Parts: sequence; structure tokens; C-alpha cells
Amino acid sequence: MFKSPMLLHKANTVFSDERHIVELKLDGIRLILSTVGETIQCWTRHGTPCIDRFPELATLNLPPGVVLDGELIVTDEKSHPDFEAILTRFQTTNEHKIRSLMKSDPVQFCVFDVLMIGGQDVTALPLQERKAILQEHIKEQPHLSLVRSVPGKQARAFFDLVSERNLEGIVLKRSDSTYQVGKRSYDWLKVINYQYHDVRLTAIRKGEFGWLIGLEEEGWVRPAGMIEFPPPPDARKAVWSIVNRFKVGEDKEFIYLKPVITMKVKSRGLTKRGIIRLPVFQQFLFKESTA
Repeated sequence: MFKSPMLLHKANTVFSDERHIVELKLDGIRLILSTVGETIQCWTRHGTPCIDRFPELATLNLPPGVVLDGELIVTDEKSHPDFEAILTRFQTTNEHKIRSLMKSDPVQFCVFDVLMIGGQDVTALPLQERKAILQEHIKEQPHLSLVRSVPGKQARAFFDLVSERNLEGIVLKRSDSTYQVGKRSYDWLKVINYQYHDVRLTAIRKGEFGWLIGLEEEGWVRPAGMIEFPPPPDARKAVWSIVNRFKVGEDKEFIYLKPVITMKVKSRGLTKRGIIRLPVFQQFLFKESTA
């Protein structure tokens, strides 16, 4: 039985509040898993069935009539969530490749909430009661673990630890919050541990907004991804005003620039190939360029 998950709002700063609990924000795929019916089924947050891509989950020992909410992850050699690895798992549909990835990159379903237990809807119960239900009825086992929480008064110290270990962020949840199916609620807030980078603008996309960016390394600028979320209008206008001055070529899709325009972006970090994940423009940096 699929239920659309409760979504979070963003918070720009960490706050300490005894009315909240704090959890680690895991870098994976949001998953709803159900034992309502004859077989275990699971769906992404958008309702895409995916049990065939994660056969490990079909072997879980769970009570009947349960609907769980959590994050599906693959961990790296440091036991940190590896988003690229879980994305590869999700995108793989070939049965032989799936079996191979089950051995090299097994998934872990990290459960943080329960929506139904024994066929009974528990979404109207406060979060602390739903957490108690999880502890009583859902046992940790291979491919399934329960997400731990700390009191809200420890939020700052917890976020500092997350930042030190270069993890994605934290989630603050009101301990008395109900589970609001399919809604984005301020009862649940995420604080992202953003990474910041100084980058060079290397090209402008002609149609839909997009700025190609690069990172300077050892005297040259290598490709590092694309800013796709539009900056403020004045920033876009400023770039267009000097395009002809720094233009070095173009094709059907891009106008290529000499990489002298420097800016700061925030992101979710770097991929294994050194590409900046989800870069967002912050400001221009006016400094001498050696490019």
C-alpha cells in the first residue's frame, strides 16, 4: 500500500528546542515500504514501484500490515551514504547486473517512521509514539536499521559533528507531530551541510537557463558541472552585459567564455568524478584571474 510521504521544509540555521528531536539526514532515496498484502512492496516518494531493483528488501522479516517510511542507502568504505551508488542501483534494471550489485553495493533501508502497523493507520499519533511502535515491532536485521535520534537541545552539537564528518545534514522534527501524508510541513525541517566552492563561468546555455562552471586546478580550469537554478535577475543581466567581451566560441546550445568570471556557489558536495552536485549561485567574486 503506497502512501505519499510527508515532506520537509528547509531551515537556514540550526536551533535548539526541546520540543524537537534530531536525526541524521541520509543521502539516499526516500522509500515507502509495505507488507500490506501478500508480498513486500516498495515505492519511491513519487510512487514508482521498485522492489524488483532492490531484491534484498523482499527478504526482510517484517510483521504483516506494516507501512514504513525511510531512506534507502548504499554506504562507502567509510560507512557514509554514497548517493551515486544508490542512484546506480535505482537506475539498473538488468536482472544480471542487479544480482551483481547486490553483492558489491548492498542496500540498507534506514527506517525513521511508521504509517501503519498490523493494518491500523497510526499517522494521527504523535511522533514519539510512532517511534515507540517502531522500537517495539520492527527489529534491525540485514538490510534494515532504525534511524536513531537525539534531543533537540543537542541540535547544534550534532550538526557540528555532521559537518566535521562531511555528511549531508540533519533533520529536526517536532516530537508531537502527526504524520501528514503527502504534505510538506514545517513540523519537519532539514538543515543542509552545504559545501562552498569558488568556480569559473565557462559557458552560457542559449535556451533554458544554464551556466557551465569549472574548478581551477593547477593552473587550468576543468569542467565541474552546471548551475541550473537561475540566479537573481541582476546577476544574469550582469553576465549577459559582458558576454561579447569574453566570448571565445559557440555552438547550437552554448556560448563559450574565457573563464575569467569567478563566483561562489553552494552545493551538496562533489561526485566521485569531481562534478559539483546541485550548485547554486551565491555571489560574484571580483579578483584577478590567471586564466
